Amino acid sequence: MLLINPATEQFGGFLSRYIPLGLPIAVGTLAGYLKHYGHQVNVADDEIEKLDENNIENYLKDSPKPYVFGLSILTSQAHRAYEITRMLKKKYPDCIIIMGGIHSTALPEEGLQKGADIVVRGEGEITLKIIYEAILEGKDWSKTPGITYKNKKGQFCSTLDALLVKDLDEIPIFPYHLFENNKYNRGVITGARGCPYKCSYCSQRLITGLTYRWFFTERVLETLDIIINKYGQDGIFFYDDNFSVNRRRVIELCEGIVSSGFHKKASFGVQTRADNLYPEIMPYLQKANFTSVGLGMETASERLAKVIVKDQTVKKHTEIIKLARKWGINAVVYLIYGLPTETAEDRRLSYNYTIDMDLIGTKFNNLIPYPGTKLYNEVKGTRQIHIEDDWKNFNSTIVSTQSIFNTTPIPYIPEGTHPWELKRDTVKANLGFYFKPKHIFNFFLRKDKTAQWALLPKGWMKSPREIYEVMKLGLTLLTNYFVALLPHYIGYFFYRIITGDILETRSGKTDRKNPDAIDGTMRIIKFDNEKNREKMVDIERIQNPSSDEHFTTKKQKNLSYK
Repeated sequence: MLLINPATEQFGGFLSRYIPLGLPIAVGTLAGYLKHYGHQVNVADDEIEKLDENNIENYLKDSPKPYVFGLSILTSQAHRAYEITRMLKKKYPDCIIIMGGIHSTALPEEGLQKGADIVVRGEGEITLKIIYEAILEGKDWSKTPGITYKNKKGQFCSTLDALLVKDLDEIPIFPYHLFENNKYNRGVITGARGCPYKCSYCSQRLITGLTYRWFFTERVLETLDIIINKYGQDGIFFYDDNFSVNRRRVIELCEGIVSSGFHKKASFGVQTRADNLYPEIMPYLQKANFTSVGLGMETASERLAKVIVKDQTVKKHTEIIKLARKWGINAVVYLIYGLPTETAEDRRLSYNYTIDMDLIGTKFNNLIPYPGTKLYNEVKGTRQIHIEDDWKNFNSTIVSTQSIFNTTPIPYIPEGTHPWELKRDTVKANLGFYFKPKHIFNFFLRKDKTAQWALLPKGWMKSPREIYEVMKLGLTLLTNYFVALLPHYIGYFFYRIITGDILETRSGKTDRKNPDAIDGTMRIIKFDNEKNREKMVDIERIQNPSSDEHFTTKKQKNLSYK
């Protein structure tokens, strides 16, 4: 089997040279799992080498026929994934194509219409193994849990949901040796899966539901030993959906890092929720050299936080940021521009918050209403959403990492907001934050690698080519910032002159005197009423995955919380 990681559309833009390329965790994990059971598997990363009819055969040496291809797909990869599928079906008409991942789970029938023979829904390890073994043995795979396919009559058929791997330690250590290309940032690790919360914009729950599972400490330490001592990584980021759900798990992990001496060789970064960054774990994080924590705050508007079911207050984030700073840990806050019902004042609140809190890092992304999310279901069919050519524009970084003159349509525009206004505000916020002396200094000196999402290569000052590229980057950023600072109509005038593009207006007229009014009528926040909102689950009362009584270090009791 050949497992393929399709390239992400619009990845990086002019910043692509300085955004460390992350390991393809999904296909790598699947490859390691299948290899563990004795199957011949190869991996192709379209981000490193674009797949085409000429080079595909290099990956198929000694592979049995009919060729079996597996593609793990995020929405930002869908357009390229379908291109690869068409190429494969043209070159190998008898091949079997299996699609999986978040996007395929959300829209399984779309995958079949685009050329897939089987779509795996949900977590893929167990399901993919069953299917592949059935194909090799010529057996029937149609009853496998977690799949969607077309029967002989052309009808769509779906089986029961996929089986979750209850004990994550059954999954082999990530096969870093398959990804030894020096373009990768190998300082990444997954220590847990899932998140028990219900943010309306998050699509991860399509794979894991509301479960939370973790690898045991010994397994994580074994992986860290490989990353640090074999590959020499000194800045390591945990790719957990929510790192600190379980307090005792975090404490034990930190103690293991210290006892292994890893805290002297590397610094660590994580992402979590503000209300999961408990005071009692802070001294352990500090001692283990955790230097940064990413918080998905999304907005500094209390009203918008309710709209997206964030269920966390600005006050709580402020409290946690100050707590982290007290323990010498940098808080990096992630924010979203373009949320439903958002106004220019809401965006100003978010930007001013990052300045007032004197954060070391932040990122302002444009909203993506991913298929399968509650948010997508609320906005689909409205004039605010625009889907271009197999989701080609569905990337949260198309504004923040592209030239301001990029003409790719923004996927979602809040009612009452002009597309140029949203683009301008996003660019202005990102660059306004990072064009401060402190942040420029940190960028050039590669300070706190776990807190930065863009990073200069080692020894860049010794390379004439890199100096040239840095100067070119600086010129692009300055141009973007200058245009973003211009008044709305002047900036849009330059955009029109340079691109010849007319930005599609997908919103009503805004009453400037009353930003909460559209077309003279008060905006109704329909996304936050009792009829449309899911009833929030009291995590502490129902699941309580952070409770000590549910924590164990015994492998046989590493179960998911449902």
